[in-house]
Amino acid sequence: QLVELGTEIVQIQDVDELLEKILSAARKLTGADAGTIYIKNGEGLRFSHTQNDTLQKRLVLGEKLIYKSFTVPINHYSIAGYVASTGETVNIPDVYQLNTDVVPYVFDRSYDDKARYRTQSMLTLPLKNNRHQIIGVMQLINARNDEGKVLPFLEYDIPLIKIFANHAAVALDRAQMTRTEILRLIRMLTEVCDPEETEAHIRRVAAYS
Repeated sequence: QLVELGTEIVQIQDVDELLEKILSAARKLTGADAGTIYIKNGEGLRFSHTQNDTLQKRLVLGEKLIYKSFTVPINHYSIAGYVASTGETVNIPDVYQLNTDVVPYVFDRSYDDKARYRTQSMLTLPLKNNRHQIIGVMQLINARNDEGKVLPFLEYDIPLIKIFANHAAVALDRAQMTRTEILRLIRMLTEVCDPEETEAHIRRVAAYS
């Protein structure tokens, strides 16, 4: 299953489609109810993609989760920031029971309160490209058994999901470079376009294309 998923993701070139596939595959491997991917952006992590089966079931058929993009500083205060700054994998049985005398990071409950959701177990992994650079963080939430009960993420699953995360990071890095090249080409085209067309119009057409 891991080989099949790895083969699938390396063939995807679109960044948004790739994020969707990476997160759904990682959740399938670990039985996670939800998950989030943060992409490194300068000195911060941009909240880029999320999935949540429990919240999705509350929506009308065909409707998708709506979330606001934000940036998390890369430091030791947040769990995602800690993983991005240290490169460590963090496995937490219950984020509401963190001992701040032992760990430097805290869990922000504000999203749970707004969404009426209870985050419990959490597995957070760095996404490293083939140059061993951290390009993002993947956070998997609430591992569930066959009966739907929330359990801690199993330690013997972690080496497996780390291998997948490495494949995912390489594919994501490649897709990001492809997007950068496309945007660079669009900028070049705007410089040599019909002078009667506005730059905004050309960018809009190129983006749709």
